Amino acid sequence: MKRWRFIPIFLLALLLTGTAFAHERIVSGDYAFVLGWLEEPPVVGLKNAALVEVTTAADDQPVEGAEGTLSAQVIYGGKSKELLLRPLAGEPGTYVGDFIPTRRGTYTLKLGGTINGQPIDVSNEIEEVGSLDSLTFPEPQVDLQKSIEALQSELSTTRLFAVVGAALGTIGLVLAGVAIGRSRK
Repeated sequence: MKRWRFIPIFLLALLLTGTAFAHERIVSGDYAFVLGWLEEPPVVGLKNAALVEVTTAADDQPVEGAEGTLSAQVIYGGKSKELLLRPLAGEPGTYVGDFIPTRRGTYTLKLGGTINGQPIDVSNEIEEVGSLDSLTFPEPQVDLQKSIEALQSELSTTRLFAVVGAALGTIGLVLAGVAIGRSRK
């Protein structure tokens, strides 16, 4: 009988744990918003886009044409950037704002403006941006910086040989010209 008392705790734990950074539905007045990333998982240095899904709160119908009246801003570490929202082709009511996340961590997406005259002020954290290392496999074998330095060194040596060769060729031509000139006299 004592074992059964842990079942409610176990069930509660299952309910409270879910997918981390799941897209959360946020209701603001007559509209509902889901904020996230176009490409998941988001990775530092790779082009991505903030994703905004807009539907009616009452019946989840997609809201089209909101790109003209909504503004989007991505915020990280106290800095912000305005994003130009555009409709996502083939996905009514879905808008994206392209940018390249340059740092690991959690970004906040903030929406403002109006939809059909209703003021909108919504913000939420979107999934944490990770490093490219989390996706690369197998690990690169070549250190790019070392390869560049080796090629630069080889290029310098090649240039030196080219200059010396050109100088010796010029000297040879001058000596040949002098020798021909003396032989005609």
